[in-house]
Amino acid sequence: MSIGTNYGLCGVCRRSVPAEHVVREEKVYLKKICDSCGTNESLVSSSAKRWRKKREICHYDESQPISCGLECDSCDHEHEPRMVFIDVTNRCNMKCPICIANVSSMGFEFNPPLEYFDELFRDLSSIIPEQAAINLFGGEPTVRDDLFDIIELGRRHDLDIRIVTNGLRLADEDYCRRLCDARVPLLFAFDGLDPSIYERMRKNQGAYAKKRQALENLKKYSTKKHTIMCCIARNINDEHMRALIDFSHENRDFIKCVHLIPLTETWEEGEFEHDVSTTIEDAEEIIDRAFPEETVEFVPFGLQESLVPLMRFFGSAKFRWKGVHPNCESITYLVSDGNGYKPLAFYLKRPLDDIVEEICRLSKQLSPKLDSLDPDNKLDLALGRWHIARAFTRPLLRSLKLGAIFEDARPKTVPRIIGELLRGRSLQEVLSSHSSVKGLMYMVVLPFEEHHSLESARLKRCLSAFAYADPKSGEVRTIPACIWQEYKNPILRSIAEKYSSAPRRRAASS
Repeated sequence: MSIGTNYGLCGVCRRSVPAEHVVREEKVYLKKICDSCGTNESLVSSSAKRWRKKREICHYDESQPISCGLECDSCDHEHEPRMVFIDVTNRCNMKCPICIANVSSMGFEFNPPLEYFDELFRDLSSIIPEQAAINLFGGEPTVRDDLFDIIELGRRHDLDIRIVTNGLRLADEDYCRRLCDARVPLLFAFDGLDPSIYERMRKNQGAYAKKRQALENLKKYSTKKHTIMCCIARNINDEHMRALIDFSHENRDFIKCVHLIPLTETWEEGEFEHDVSTTIEDAEEIIDRAFPEETVEFVPFGLQESLVPLMRFFGSAKFRWKGVHPNCESITYLVSDGNGYKPLAFYLKRPLDDIVEEICRLSKQLSPKLDSLDPDNKLDLALGRWHIARAFTRPLLRSLKLGAIFEDARPKTVPRIIGELLRGRSLQEVLSSHSSVKGLMYMVVLPFEEHHSLESARLKRCLSAFAYADPKSGEVRTIPACIWQEYKNPILRSIAEKYSSAPRRRAASS
C-alpha cells in the first residue's frame, strides 16, 4: 500500500485496488485500477458541482496522506465511532429484496445468547467515546424474545442503547407500550405514506398499514423522540417526500429527525430491479424539489467540528460526527413556524454555504482565545460568551431575515435575545419566546455504501461502525459501517458456530 493512494474495491474481484475520481458529463465516478480485472468504474455522485462544493467549504486537502487500504478486518486504526451498530440477529419478520442482512441471504442463522452481549457490552464500554450511541441492529431486533434483557445488559454497562426497527411488531399495542416504558429511542424504518412504496421497494404492501399503526401507538405511549429512517430512491418514493415531511411536522412531538438513506445496489442479481441509481446528491435534490417555493441547502455534517470551540460555552461539545469526510453525511435543518416546516433559506439573506463557511472561519479565528478559557469557571464562561457574541452578531445580522424570524422586529429585539443567550438561556427557549421559530427538525443523508463506491479516503475518517467480539480472541473490534457487508458473513458465522457448540450460561448480573 502506498501512503497517499486512494483505494476502492474492484467491481469484479472485490480486492482492494488503487482508485481515483473521474468527472464526466457533470457526474463523478470512482475509477478502480485492478491488475487482474482491468479498469472499472462506478457512479459516486450525480452532481459534480455539489460534490466539489462540499470539498471547497470544508477546505478539503486532496493531497493529504490516506494510509488506508480497506483491509478492515486486520486494521488497528482507532476510529472512535460515535454511531455503533451491533447485530443481534439476522432473523426478520419481513423479506425485503433490497436487504442482505437476513437468514436466507446469509445462509445461516445468527442469534447469539445473552452471554455474548454481556461480554461485548462490557468491553465495548471501555473503548468507545462516552457519547457514542449503540444501535441494536438486524435482521429485526424485535423478533428476539429476550430483546429487553439485551437492553438491560447494555444499560448495566452505561451504554446509550437504541433500536433500529422496521416497526411491524410495534403495531401490537401491548408490545409498543412495553418498549416505550423501556424508554429506548428508536430508528424507525418508514419509506413514505403510500402503500405502493412498500409493494415496490419491500414487496410487502401490507407493511404500510402495520407501520402506520405502530406510529400511532408510539404517539400514544412514547415519552421519547424518535428518528425516521427513510430509504430514498428516485422513481420509487421521491415524489412522496413532502408528504413525509408534513407527516413528521404533524407528529413532531415524537419525531425529532429524518435520516435519508439512498437506495444502494446491495442485492443479488435478479432480486430487485430499479430504473436509476440514487446518490447522496440525488437525495438532497429530491428534498429540494419537495419545496418548490424555496431552496433546500445541505452542508457536510463534518463541518460541525469547527463549532466545538463555540459550543463548549453553550453547554454541548459532544458532537457525534466530528471530522467526517465532506462527501459523506450531509445535513439540512427545517424550521417549524407552528403550521409546517420551512427550509432555512426562507429565513436567510445569503446562501447557507456562504454563511456556514464564514461561521467556520470565525470559529477557527476565535479558537486560541476560547481554548485559554475554562467554561466551568463562571468568569471564563461569561468572557467566552462575550467573545462569541462580539464575533458573530454582525455576520448573523447580515445573514438573517429578521422580519421573517422575529414577531417583534424592533431594534431592541436582537440585543435582548443576545443578552438572554449570554445569560445561559437555551437557543430553543429564546427563539420560541421571541420569534416565529417554534421548532427545528434536521434531515441527514446517511449513505450506506455498496461495494462499488467504497473508497479509503472516506472510510479512514468514518465514525460509524459495526462492533463485534472476535470469536477466537474475545477482543472487541469495529469495522466501518459502509464496508461491514464485505466482512459480515464469515465473522457472524464464526460467532454463531462458537455459541451453538458451547454450553449456555446465564449472562453476568453486573
